[in-house]
Amino acid sequence: MAGSASGSDDSQVVTGTAAEPPAPVLPRGGRWAVLGTTSLAHFVNDGTVFFVPVMADLLTSRGHVSAAVITVMLTVFYLSSSAAGIGVGRLADRGGSRGAKMALGILGLAIGLLLFATAVASSNSAQQEALAMLAAVVAGVSSSAYHPLGASLISAAFQPSARARALGANGALGSLGRALYPTIFFAVTGLISSHTGAVVVFAAVAAGSALLLWTTRVDARPQGGTTGAAAPAKSGPWLDRNIAVLTLVSFLRSVAFTGMVAWLPVYFTRERGLGLSSELGLMVTLLYAGGIVGQPLFGLLADKVDKRLMLALATTGAAAATFGYLHTGGAGSLVLLGLFGIFNFSGFPLLMSLVADYAPRGSSTTANAFVWGLGSTGGQALGPLVIGLLALSSYHNLAGAFQILAVLAVVGLAGLLVLPRVGRRARAPLFS
Repeated sequence: MAGSASGSDDSQVVTGTAAEPPAPVLPRGGRWAVLGTTSLAHFVNDGTVFFVPVMADLLTSRGHVSAAVITVMLTVFYLSSSAAGIGVGRLADRGGSRGAKMALGILGLAIGLLLFATAVASSNSAQQEALAMLAAVVAGVSSSAYHPLGASLISAAFQPSARARALGANGALGSLGRALYPTIFFAVTGLISSHTGAVVVFAAVAAGSALLLWTTRVDARPQGGTTGAAAPAKSGPWLDRNIAVLTLVSFLRSVAFTGMVAWLPVYFTRERGLGLSSELGLMVTLLYAGGIVGQPLFGLLADKVDKRLMLALATTGAAAATFGYLHTGGAGSLVLLGLFGIFNFSGFPLLMSLVADYAPRGSSTTANAFVWGLGSTGGQALGPLVIGLLALSSYHNLAGAFQILAVLAVVGLAGLLVLPRVGRRARAPLFS
């Protein structure tokens, strides 16, 4: 991954890419305000997205919605989430106010949950299906907002020498949301004796969080901007070669590992004999908890070592842990499953900090949307389908499908070889 490094001046030099804008002028609270509010949004956003598969389960068990409609609903959700982020990114890069747009995204998720709850409560099958599709679109478009906006805010607020650590700390809160929301949801359901009522409670939580984010009005503006609405920088191209390469790497990585994560509960049940038990729940928790450790760890390392190298390490580590887990039993398999979670769920700080290094001036949020929206979320939509096709409708073939896609993710790392090395500024404290 050799490339031309920058000199000792205080700028980053990347071939074919405009330099980073000057250090931002921050709102009251400074970097703590940016990191705190975006981390809250990440926790709520990723936790709330957990409800979409749950809604599919409730619609099939309590309603009259067919498996075909559920498949279309889930596909619509993931595809709308993947595609809408680019539009969100362009709006944010042109008009600023990224914090307010992030709040609107969380509010949209709350509305999507209410629509899902209404669909579950309806006794009319046609109405259920229509509401479910509408909810999928609303929730999908709304869920596309956080990652490009939050990453852009953090990248603007923190200097390059501390950016990946900040993204890692932020990403850990998203992983915590994914890990805790299932447990909290079933606890709330037990208290009010209603799954649908619990969904309404979490819709209210999302709406309250959106209101809090809106009132803080946190944003990061380039130096020289006004104290009011941010004056957007002159935009670079929508997409350059480096961002296109990162999008492809992100896509292949997500197809492989997100596809595995979607099928692992089935693999645990059918091939490891866990069944629908508390042990299955513990295995899934162990898997997702890896991101709570992996994101800050890889964020810290990425601020000290070439980020391309760290992304390659995380991807090959996840692939190696996959092979090891599939051929190991007992306590060793638990260790390898935990390692897979650590390596796999470290992508957010690594990919988003690399985007900040390569994004054309004035297009940081759009670049984030390409790499995370089309790349990561697009792979998330396609991955389960690819594994299903490779398994040839037999659960016994899942292990083979996992291994094929693990190899695909590693092969995709070849794209990193064409990315130039980015010069480093003098390191600064994380919370300076």
